[in-house]
Amino acid sequence: MKFNDTLTTLMQQSLEVGATPALMGEPGIGKSSFVEALAYSMGTKAFVLPCNQLADKADLTGARLAPYTKIDGSQSYKQVFYPHQVIQECIDYAEDNPREWPILFLDEINRTTSDVTSGALTLVTLRRMGHIELPDNVRIVVAGNDKGTVTTLDEASLSRFTIFHVEPDATTLVSVLGDDMNPWVKKVLTQYPALVFQKSTPNAIVADGKDDDDDGNVTMADLFDGGEEMSQLTTPRTIDNLSRWLNTADRQELGQYLATPVQIAGRETSQLNEVIEAFTGDTMFTAQLVGVIAEDLASSSGGQQQNRVNVPKPNCYATLKKAKNITDLATEISQLTSNEVSGALVYALKEKSDNARLIEQLAQVATQIEPEHTRTLIDMLRMQQADRQNLEAFLQLDTPVVNAAKPVLSAFL
Repeated sequence: MKFNDTLTTLMQQSLEVGATPALMGEPGIGKSSFVEALAYSMGTKAFVLPCNQLADKADLTGARLAPYTKIDGSQSYKQVFYPHQVIQECIDYAEDNPREWPILFLDEINRTTSDVTSGALTLVTLRRMGHIELPDNVRIVVAGNDKGTVTTLDEASLSRFTIFHVEPDATTLVSVLGDDMNPWVKKVLTQYPALVFQKSTPNAIVADGKDDDDDGNVTMADLFDGGEEMSQLTTPRTIDNLSRWLNTADRQELGQYLATPVQIAGRETSQLNEVIEAFTGDTMFTAQLVGVIAEDLASSSGGQQQNRVNVPKPNCYATLKKAKNITDLATEISQLTSNEVSGALVYALKEKSDNARLIEQLAQVATQIEPEHTRTLIDMLRMQQADRQNLEAFLQLDTPVVNAAKPVLSAFL
């Protein structure tokens, strides 16, 4: 299944009914970024815990022996639990934001020791670490790899999840990165979306004739175990890194790299090709990208496309819209957290509806527009997605949050 709107909908529905989605797929294809974007689209936050960075189960559960005094005054020890910092931060946030569904994301759940994987599975099943329980509004998502050197999950473990086998999607990657994606990279992915994930065969495997994978694909295990040479991959993660580097690169320097011949393992190529291979490997994506850059440098042409902005709708928004009068609306707003007020205000500015009354009430109690919501609002204005009538209603108000936003918003009006 591709990382697209369909998967987003299925994930949201799974979380709504209390299921635990598991995203299984190759490393570096964008699972973590997808979950963080999913949380934002749900008006909440994702708390990411990379399980592969934990040395043993105690790092996850925080199990420790602590001294205590018994009733008779004698000294003894008991086991206490101090959940991992990420888990505790998720618990604290969930308790402070009871109407949200914050996501505890256990990443790389099976690319670690069996002990750590077992501890993570216990957290999923019991929703507790020792005496520390997860709040009811916490939602859990896990991710793992379905190939390579991983801890195998038995059928009993797998039955705890709703398993989505995922693969990268070029359209989604272009949409997620938006205007931050380098135009050369965007052009290649738009023309050749299948190139979003590719593996290059390590030279050491080719040289000695070893190929343990019957279908010709190279797994992560091959990259580390197949010989002394490790080969880079083309994945959404490496494409993102390359895109950000290209955005800062000097065109003249790129031209010099293109004009400088080099040899890579007996291959005659350019230094530009060598540099890009460092990011995305010796793949067809790299070859196509070098060609696009070379053509553009020669013609000095280029351009970017605009994308729609994802404006999350907070869970509380439907209740606010149902308020029959100002008194009811004010009562509902008074129960919201600052994050909910900020998110509802931004969504009200986007919605094609007369939200003047709602915007006024939200603006009166808002202490600030949260940083992530501010970026969303600016993107909305840049791409002309904000409702003009609602925006004018907002700017006509005289409240601290409106007055603070006016200097920024005026640049886009």
